[in-house]
Amino acid sequence: MVDLFADSYALVAVLEGNERYVRIFRRKDVVTSSLNLLEVYATLLRRIDPVESRELASGILAMIVPVPPEVAFIAGEFRQSMRSHRKDCSYIDAWGYAAAGNLGVPFLTGDPAFRGVEGVQFVR
Repeated sequence: MVDLFADSYALVAVLEGNERYVRIFRRKDVVTSSLNLLEVYATLLRRIDPVESRELASGILAMIVPVPPEVAFIAGEFRQSMRSHRKDCSYIDAWGYAAAGNLGVPFLTGDPAFRGVEGVQFVR
C-alpha cells in the first residue's frame, strides 16, 4: 500500500540526510515517477561526479511507479492554476502532484510553492 508520492525536493532531501525526510521514508511506503528520477539525477550531476550521481539516483529506481498518460491533462490544468495564483510550478512538479492525486496519496514536498495546497504533505 502506497502512503506518499515524493517529489524531487523530498528525494534530494532524503539523499542529503535531512532527518525529517529520512524518518518519513523509513516509516512510510513512498513512491515517485521516472520524471522525478530525471530531475534528481540532473540535480546530483550538478553537485557531484557522474559515477556517484548514478549510484545515488539508482536507489530511487525501486520507488518508481507507472503513471497513466492521461495524468498529463490534470498536470497541465494544475500547473496553469498554480501559475494563475503566481506560484512557480514546473512541469515535473505538476506531473508529480497529478500522479499523487491519481494514486490517491499525498504529494510529499518541501517546495514553498506547495505550502497550503490541498493534497500536499509539506515538510521542510
